[in-house]
Amino acid sequence: MKKLVSVLFALLLVGSFAFADVAIGGWGRFIYSPAASVDGDDNFSFSGPSWADGSRVGFNVVGTSDNAGFKLNVDSNGNAIVTGDNAKIWVKINDMFTIQGGKIQGDVLRGKIDDSGTLNALPGTVAQGATGKDAIFQRFYPKLGILLDITPAEGFYLGAALDTSTNYWASDVMDQATELTEDTLKKIQVGAGYVIADIGHFRAQYVGNVDDAAKYINVAFAYTAMEGLLVDAGAKVQLESDTAQHTVAVSATYNKDALSALVRTQVGIGDDGTDDTLSYSASTDIAYTVADPLAIGAEVTYSGRDGDYGMSIFPYGKMGYGNGYAKTGFVYSVFDNATADYSSWAIPITLEYWF
Repeated sequence: MKKLVSVLFALLLVGSFAFADVAIGGWGRFIYSPAASVDGDDNFSFSGPSWADGSRVGFNVVGTSDNAGFKLNVDSNGNAIVTGDNAKIWVKINDMFTIQGGKIQGDVLRGKIDDSGTLNALPGTVAQGATGKDAIFQRFYPKLGILLDITPAEGFYLGAALDTSTNYWASDVMDQATELTEDTLKKIQVGAGYVIADIGHFRAQYVGNVDDAAKYINVAFAYTAMEGLLVDAGAKVQLESDTAQHTVAVSATYNKDALSALVRTQVGIGDDGTDDTLSYSASTDIAYTVADPLAIGAEVTYSGRDGDYGMSIFPYGKMGYGNGYAKTGFVYSVFDNATADYSSWAIPITLEYWF
């Protein structure tokens, strides 16, 4: 720990000379369930998020100047230190062109309504999750690549990303399996968006891939003209047959006084290589602020296809603050699919912070 603090101090010291602004921020989520059961078996306890090996405590260091900067996310996932969502360098060529390199999350065009912070972080045997931002409009996310940001006019954005699938220096150069430039170019992601003032945000993109793999056109529109209401709808049209379904996703949030409501829907059409039946999912989250910071609410999620389904009900209480919250409740789920027909329950306690 002392060594880590020393390294961070050194980074900040160097950054104070090299950059106009150096800042530390962070985001993390931890879930603990003291008791849970699947299919009536013995009670067990677990931690989450499941997608972070049982916990996520992270921070980021950001350095900015007029024309260059960096962002590094460092996460503790399940008590193991890993590179987080971003490890990037950026250079602003001029007011129109910026190039980013490394591991990059580009969210200018991404869908605007997220999944369930608790249900999507529990094991899939315990809870049915909900659709999220990428179901509406896929973010740019090269892991070892570049993202070109172009802003030719106010409200207008163009982005293009290229990624490499391998680390060229990971082993002996003569033995390293690298990717052909032709395949890298086939996997290009190119998107554009335009913000119509006081009306909404239109986006369109092409997400490529190598031969015989799923690739698609993605279009979306976010309606923002009504105060308190946000509606974001997107469609993905597959260009390679029998690789993935075409999807239409619509999500909406509404906030007025102490009441907040969220709904998400998605429909999948076409053959994904194994089945051509319709798939569908829906979820809702309704909450009421009893007295700040206390709110009570309930989430319901459902997903089904060809007679198989999963459903979760999650009444909860939440203490929300400016930079975090504590949330707990009781999750009850039922699943019926080709391999199992059972119910499960859990008592998750969720802690989250951001700054």
